[in-house]
Amino acid sequence: MFDLIIRGGILLDPRSGLKQTGDLAVNGRHIAAVGDLTDQDSVRSIDARGCYVTPGLVDFHAHAAYGISDFSLPADLVQIPNGVTSMVDAGSTGAADFEAFYRHNVVNSIMTIKSFLNVATIGQLTHQINENPDPAMFDTERIEMLVEKYKNQIIGLKLRQSKNIVGDLGLKPLEGSVALGERLGLRLSVHITDSPGEVSETLDRLRPGDIFCHMYHQKGNTILDDNDRVLPEVWEARKKGVLFELGHGAFNFSGKIAKAAIDQGFLPDIISSDLSMLSAFKAPTYSFTYILSELLNLGMSFEDILKRCTDVPARLMGIDHDGFLKAGRLADIAILRIVEHPVHYHDRYDNLYEGKHLIKVESTIKEGAQLYRAYDFL
Repeated sequence: MFDLIIRGGILLDPRSGLKQTGDLAVNGRHIAAVGDLTDQDSVRSIDARGCYVTPGLVDFHAHAAYGISDFSLPADLVQIPNGVTSMVDAGSTGAADFEAFYRHNVVNSIMTIKSFLNVATIGQLTHQINENPDPAMFDTERIEMLVEKYKNQIIGLKLRQSKNIVGDLGLKPLEGSVALGERLGLRLSVHITDSPGEVSETLDRLRPGDIFCHMYHQKGNTILDDNDRVLPEVWEARKKGVLFELGHGAFNFSGKIAKAAIDQGFLPDIISSDLSMLSAFKAPTYSFTYILSELLNLGMSFEDILKRCTDVPARLMGIDHDGFLKAGRLADIAILRIVEHPVHYHDRYDNLYEGKHLIKVESTIKEGAQLYRAYDFL
């Protein structure tokens, strides 16, 4: 007898290519069986007919240093009801406060959390004062110590290079951060909204595996030319191996830019929320699955969306097995339903557009424990 059987759902696993209607059984913390389990008994059963049964979602960019950074949110509380079982903190803390974040937030989280370390010593501490991205002020010795001590936790470096942050330094923080990443063997994620210089100047400096974050922003130079075509240098950077991340956030997503790029086939490599106290449960961001719904309404397929918030970010976190919905894997599972519902979008750039579908989370299971269930999902 199994502890739990999820019956009759559409099983989707982008990593293994699984796509079939069937059942999934859980024993303890792990998936025990996948397939036709009609004749099998269980202590509990979930009727998932009409739903997608997927790996637990991965939000590769949010802020989880609640109580340390003003930017951060109580991650478990916000994310788990939205199908998220793993996430990455996107540089909320730097060398001075990372260990406090690790001990206070990461260790105590129900979710699996990995981290980007901000190159600026104080990280994104407060809305009142921007961090100092001057490479001359990098605490390189302490960064090296932290990267070695937490080598299974820190998966990259983070830089915000908006003009209001870097000022007269221009692209020097980017150059210093790339050099530091090369020295430490870490990828770099760059917040590129309203960056100095041309887009090509940033892309030329990024290495394969580095991340161009907030790809669909609409402030300053964007990934589109004057005719709303994706820039040739953007396509070339993708060929080179630069990764393009959504990083929606409260201020960094334009439906106009996204629609034009998606129509041309330029999709995100990574879908992420950039959720913080600025954006959680507030327009225009609300939640991770609300963002996924927005992309669905802008023309991405559900399967394309799912791959970019499970398979791809999980690999970047070091989860590199051959499939999630397989016997023996940890039972991190989201049960999702796509419902028809009119949605009216008004982004931070005053673009207006409509949608007709929402992705509803029916249940979230983390390591076999059902941590969220919609009140009307029986």
